[in-house]
Amino acid sequence: MEYAIGCDVGGTFVKMGVVLADGAVTARDMVPLPPLTSPGYLASWLAGALTAFQEKNAPDGTPPKGVGIGIPGPVRFPDGTLFDPPNLPFSGEIPLGKLLRGLLPVPVTIDNDATVQTIGEAWVGQGKGVKNFIYLALGTGIGGGIVTDGAITRGALGMAGEIGHLTIDWHGRPCRCGSRGCLETYASINGIANSLREMGPSLPADIRESLENGAWSGLPGLLKERLDQGETRWQKVWDIFADALGAGMGSLINLFNPEKIIISGGLSYHSPLFLSRAVETSRRYCFRRPAASCDIVTSRLKDNAGIIGAARMAFLSTGNTP
Repeated sequence: MEYAIGCDVGGTFVKMGVVLADGAVTARDMVPLPPLTSPGYLASWLAGALTAFQEKNAPDGTPPKGVGIGIPGPVRFPDGTLFDPPNLPFSGEIPLGKLLRGLLPVPVTIDNDATVQTIGEAWVGQGKGVKNFIYLALGTGIGGGIVTDGAITRGALGMAGEIGHLTIDWHGRPCRCGSRGCLETYASINGIANSLREMGPSLPADIRESLENGAWSGLPGLLKERLDQGETRWQKVWDIFADALGAGMGSLINLFNPEKIIISGGLSYHSPLFLSRAVETSRRYCFRRPAASCDIVTSRLKDNAGIIGAARMAFLSTGNTP
């Protein structure tokens, strides 16, 4: 049975899956990412986690055709060199592909995490059969992928698609990438934390504690709980989020004239709180005709997009093209 292993590295968790040649996920696991001390430690830990997962879940005990990995940050494709990842605790030029190929006995392909998720959407998700679409992964930051005329847009160095670092306010919030006013400083979990800090010191204890101890992934859920209890002032945080996302999407529609924008990532589960306003806002930041021809939808693959896309990438890199 032909299969590949797909791996989606996030800022907090790593998702791994066994993916068959038709895109079906037959086994899946999610493990917490340990505190990272160096790129070498990340590579050795990933190699160990992937080996253990494969030994436990391999169909018929056979080796995979390859391993595909999505990693957050700018990645030079196809060699898998990672550059200054803003949401990982190290910087510089990191030869992650070379490190992992020296540790794993099967072919390894590495790309930016959102690019990998875009490949998954194009294979079996909302992007299947769509020749021009944009993928937005809303999570700790914002990842993005661009498909033009049926192909991933990679750019001169293979590092295109960093949509989270589209500047929407050049005097705006400082970003971890070193710039200011990036889209992800408003429309991400980091952006939600920024908006809450700007509301001043009179925050409820649970929200203040989450901000102080770095447990930002729980902030969207806390805000939703309070909104469900009738505390309407917290909608302001989602409105800032929605307006920034809408402005960014309007610019993307003008630039690329896509048929679809696909919203995914952990924050897509909270789309009832922001998406309709974001879509309305996007129409104010782009021409009417391309806006009218662009559907803005949420992903059906959700957490599996990265696993499926990484496996697809592994199949393609080994000449197996289901």
